[in-house]
Amino acid sequence: MSWHWFNWVVIALYFIGMFMVGVYFAKRTTSTDDYFKAGGRVPAWVTACSIYATALSSISFIAIPASVFRGGWLLGMAPIGIILMVLWAALVFVPFFRRVNVTTAYEYLGKRFDNKFRIIGSLAFILFHIIRMAVVLYLPTLALQQALPSLNPVVLTVGVAVFCVAYTSMGGIEAVLWSDAIQTIVLLLGAFLIIIMGFSAAPEGVGQGFKALSDGGLILNADFFSFDLAKTSLWAMLIGGLVNSIYSYVGSQDIVQRYNTTKNEAEAKKSLFINIPLLLTSIFIFVGMGSALYIFFNFGNKLPETINGNAILPYFVIKYIPTGISGLVLAAIFAAAQSTVSSSLNSVSTCMTADILEQLRPDMSDKQKLNFAKGSSWVVGIISTILAVHFLYAGQGDMFLYFQAITGLLGGPIAGVFLVGIFFDKVNTKAVWVGFIASVLVATYLGNPMGLLTKLIPGYTTPKIFEFLISLIIIGSNVIVSLIASLFTGKPTLENIKGLTYSTVKDMESR
Repeated sequence: MSWHWFNWVVIALYFIGMFMVGVYFAKRTTSTDDYFKAGGRVPAWVTACSIYATALSSISFIAIPASVFRGGWLLGMAPIGIILMVLWAALVFVPFFRRVNVTTAYEYLGKRFDNKFRIIGSLAFILFHIIRMAVVLYLPTLALQQALPSLNPVVLTVGVAVFCVAYTSMGGIEAVLWSDAIQTIVLLLGAFLIIIMGFSAAPEGVGQGFKALSDGGLILNADFFSFDLAKTSLWAMLIGGLVNSIYSYVGSQDIVQRYNTTKNEAEAKKSLFINIPLLLTSIFIFVGMGSALYIFFNFGNKLPETINGNAILPYFVIKYIPTGISGLVLAAIFAAAQSTVSSSLNSVSTCMTADILEQLRPDMSDKQKLNFAKGSSWVVGIISTILAVHFLYAGQGDMFLYFQAITGLLGGPIAGVFLVGIFFDKVNTKAVWVGFIASVLVATYLGNPMGLLTKLIPGYTTPKIFEFLISLIIIGSNVIVSLIASLFTGKPTLENIKGLTYSTVKDMESR
């Protein structure tokens, strides 16, 4: 089945619809409170879909089914661990961040410790999300380029990015939240269509399809219950899913920012509780899409050798799903990318405005700050697009696991600082600096950035640890070293931590 021009019409209508969302909410965005917090007027279900869509990026939508196709069901089960993190966030971190009254998560670090941590945390977040946006733009473009060789990958990457930046800069966080809700519906519909189409390829029905999965070792493998942390196992996925999401739900502005977009604390909690069935749905669609692709190409349909793992899903959509429907599914892939990019753009502009600009120019008017936030969205979007084009030509292997490694290396040390600041009253600024530096050294040793340690340390080899568990080691080293250091550096005064730790914030009024 060839690619039909009508599919481009479907995709174009989707892009126009997202752009109009930005136009609509631009009329309601007249202040930085509107741009960063949506005036606290967004319904819980919309915020829930936005949190879900932000996490379910093109990295998830394309790469996880590809990983399941190659390595089995285990690689689609990380959301089980994330569910535990969501419960923890709803019960503990939503009330906490609504009570400490901060615009960004890193403003809290400035209050609890010192302003250097606010700047470091914000800059780390900005750098992390510039890379993240590049990755989620790169993946669908690379995959589509392999499936449609005549397509200009640079034009596609730039086009997707421009639409994201346009509606995000115009409508602020409210446009992002509502567009994410629409994109959630689109990508879930696309996933279900892929699953139905793939499983229907088994001539004798679903039972024959599951037998093929079992015979191929996708359902269970020898390492399923292994306790070897260098291997892919159920325990590694559960622990890794939980720990690797700590940074996202505690120290990452794109999700923490959403805790303050609802009218009250109860609605904010509800938005996270709604995420639990959505995450369970993620397991179904990740495992389901990977299995559907395996069944489809196991029964009479050949996968060309030129199509690599990350391109298999777009190839399947383009070549085998009927015209019109394939355009809708491809729009779902774009939706997965845009939901993440738009959220990152808004949260990065929030950090650049509140954590950096306001420190340098505290006398600026709210209108000037709003204009700066909108302009910074364009600057960051352009930088990420350029980086995505670089990835497109350089290549990056298995992007899902690559992204998990980046999460641990950049997010782990900051996540550790948040946990220490929130839960350990007796740790002062000096002690947490010691823990932070130690965790950065651990992250460097585990990650060997740019091959630096290979050049500096004779005989160095990168430790064999499953990527999902990198965050566990890095965050753990920060917390443990900070606690040990606090035995020698003294305790902060009650006045310095009042209203800034979990034990002292409970009696404060929630916003």
